[in-house]
Amino acid sequence: MPVDFVGWIWITLTLFRKGAAALEPSFDVPVINITVVVGKTAILPCSVEFLGDHKVVWTDEFSTLLTFDNNRIIDDDRIGIDRPYTRDWNLIIHDVKVKDRGRYICQINTQPIKTKPVDLHVLVPPQILNENEDGKAGEIITKEGETVNVVCNVSGIPVPSVKWYRRPLTDTTGSKKERIGMEGEILVIHNISRYCDGVYQCLASNDVPPNVEMETTVIVEFQPEVNLINRRISQERGKETILLCEVTAFPQTLSYWRYHGDEVSNSERLKVDIYSEGKPHTNVLSLRITNISEVDFGEYECYASNKLGQDRESMILYEFRPPAKQARQTSSVVYPTTTRERSRVAPLVTYTPPNQNRNAVKPGKTSFVSNYQPRSGCHFLHKNLFIIVVTIFVSRIS
Repeated sequence: MPVDFVGWIWITLTLFRKGAAALEPSFDVPVINITVVVGKTAILPCSVEFLGDHKVVWTDEFSTLLTFDNNRIIDDDRIGIDRPYTRDWNLIIHDVKVKDRGRYICQINTQPIKTKPVDLHVLVPPQILNENEDGKAGEIITKEGETVNVVCNVSGIPVPSVKWYRRPLTDTTGSKKERIGMEGEILVIHNISRYCDGVYQCLASNDVPPNVEMETTVIVEFQPEVNLINRRISQERGKETILLCEVTAFPQTLSYWRYHGDEVSNSERLKVDIYSEGKPHTNVLSLRITNISEVDFGEYECYASNKLGQDRESMILYEFRPPAKQARQTSSVVYPTTTRERSRVAPLVTYTPPNQNRNAVKPGKTSFVSNYQPRSGCHFLHKNLFIIVVTIFVSRIS
């Protein structure tokens, strides 16, 4: 019995070996295309069942032999065979480059040869070609009315899209950045003006991180523009005042005050100063005049010029004469002393101001106030503390 059992096992194993040897090798993994980012590692799958004594070979689309069995044939140490399992004959490529993209073929040396193609797609993040090391393309200086091209040359796989943004020159945080124009590598600004200057940013993206950006500063040259804070100002003699004007220009070159056609210079009583208030390309020109005298009154001119032109505006400093103070008159009540005088002179009734009246009424209230009330019973209305003087003249013919 034991002998028969051992013989049965032997016969079974022999038949199994003959059946396995009769099976043809086949690929057990369907065709898969591989996509990888440049610089990463790509693994091209190839699994074979029932390989037997056959060999696996990898070639590229130009039939260049890359590997044979477990051995690398090509002189490129980035390429090799990866076998996590016995039936796996994966082609591995380290540090993938753009030139590695294309079709690779896994082959079994049967008759006829069995092949399995695998396409390798290589993605490349966007890259700006005309930027400097600091991520900037530099400055573009132009004049008003000209046409300006802001260029952002990009590359990448797939082809990146380029969007444009702009922020003012004074905005260092990007809080006022706004989207402008259409997508494209060249932003064209026609008939540019001073209000178009700023920092222009191109942002390139193609869904392969990271996105890249570049900034270009556009500065527009224009002739000066003078604006006056006030065109007329007055002051008393002996006092001081300040004349102000704003000069907007690029480049800022020459600006000063004129009086009677001559440039005003600093002196003991005159002080010329120039400063910025944060507006782009704008300076404030001030002239402080102390201890004003008669010779200081007249027309002053704010003048500015640069290589593109000039501008000027005039203002008047005139003497302020405060109105003469009027003496305050106080009325009183005169009482006749004789019967005849009483018949010819009427009593004069006046309202005493609040600071003299102990029973002053709050503003907005109505009260009847008088220092004297005649026998006729007339009352004198005072509302809102206006002074009312009422004179009643009683004439009696004796």
